[in-house]
Parts: sequence; C-alpha cells; structure tokens
Amino acid sequence: MSRFKRLRQHLPVAEALRLYSKIKYGKLEQLRISKLHHPFNMRDNPFDYATFEEVLLRETYDISLPFTPECVIDGGGNIGLTAAWFATKYPSAQIVSIEPDQENFELLVRNTQAYGNVTPLHAGIWNRSAHLVVRNTGAGNNGFVVDEAAAGTPGAIESLGIPDIMQRMGWDRVDILKLDVEGSEKMIFADGTDQWLPRTRVLIVELHDRMQKGSSRTVFAALTKYNFSMDIAGENLVFFNED
Repeated sequence: MSRFKRLRQHLPVAEALRLYSKIKYGKLEQLRISKLHHPFNMRDNPFDYATFEEVLLRETYDISLPFTPECVIDGGGNIGLTAAWFATKYPSAQIVSIEPDQENFELLVRNTQAYGNVTPLHAGIWNRSAHLVVRNTGAGNNGFVVDEAAAGTPGAIESLGIPDIMQRMGWDRVDILKLDVEGSEKMIFADGTDQWLPRTRVLIVELHDRMQKGSSRTVFAALTKYNFSMDIAGENLVFFNED
C-alpha cells in the first residue's frame, strides 16, 4: 500500500495530503496532526516513520478504560510520540517518559516540551540500581537494547525501577504502565514485582523473546501471582488488574 493511501486510511483527506507532501520532501520539522495538541518532529529514516504510523495513525495505545488515568509511565519513550499521544488523550494525567538512547531522548524532549504534564527521563528501566549502556542491534533506532556495565563506562546511564519512578513522582499507584523496552522486560519482571505490580492498574507490554530469550516466560510468571485479565492490541499485550 502506498504511503498516501495509508495516511488516508487514518486521516481526513486534506490532512493526509498535507502530511504526505511534507514527508515526501523530507520536511519533517513541526509536523501537525489533529491527533496531537502540538506539532512534532521526525528524522528522515524508516524507523521514526514506523513509530509515527504505529502510535499516531493506528493509535496502538488507544485502549478502552473504565477510568481516567492520572499516573502514566511510558517505558521505552523513543522519540516521544507515545508520550505526546498520552498527553493529548489524558491532559490531566502526569506522564513519565523514559528513554535510554541519547539521540532518541533529545528528540523526545523536543516533541514533549510543549506538554506541561510530561516528564522526560534519560534512563533505562531495570529491576535494580545499575549502570546501563545502549547497544545497537542493527534493528534501527527503535530497536536499541541496554546492557549492564561497570561504573565509569563511557556513555553509561542510570537505571530506574518502577518503584523509583513512583517515588520520584509521589505516586502510590500506576494507572498505565506501557513497556516497549526491547527485551528489558525480562529484567524488569525477574524479581521485585511485588513492590509495584499489584499497584499497576493497566499494563501494556510488547514482548521481545527474539531479543532476550525467556522474556515472555518471565513476564507471565510474575503476572500469574495476581488477578490480571488479558487482551491483545496489535503487537501489545494488555493486562488489566481486576483487583
């Protein structure tokens, strides 16, 4: 399917034409789409466009909820389109967007700075205090992974656990925890989940066994201790805390 036809599937014709023209000629600064309150920016590569298509065209994270979220964690924030979408959808929510890669994070900051309810953090989500480095797997800038490293390793960043983020924000619960973290979910769910998983109302997670073997087994083992139901939305599994 052509790029214009795909835009037209999800947008009014005038908006699709305007965006198609800008994207075709590489004018990727200050793009506007009716699904966001503020303009956004992309880089001229297929990976940013894939993220744009997933988050803003298909609206992968448009989950029907019986409540209005107030505390949202966007784990694996990439270039900030998901955080901007959450901020537009839930303007009264506090949103924390965590991204480990420096270049992605810089664009994330640009794309969320107009939203007063988004807090960007340059870090990786983990299950303990550690130093992390970003590793390029060759899958593009939306497929970076993080590995533990020794203190003082050039380019190392801090790790944050879900409880660390909750404490930093003064939250006693997480209404939406979105995790697209390229295999780090195995570490996040390996232990210590009793501190935050019972206090998570909705979990949206993409599993990456192809990047980290055993990821799905570890996530499901943690979730089965609690009363979660499950649905599927695109590439994501959505878990609802029934308690």
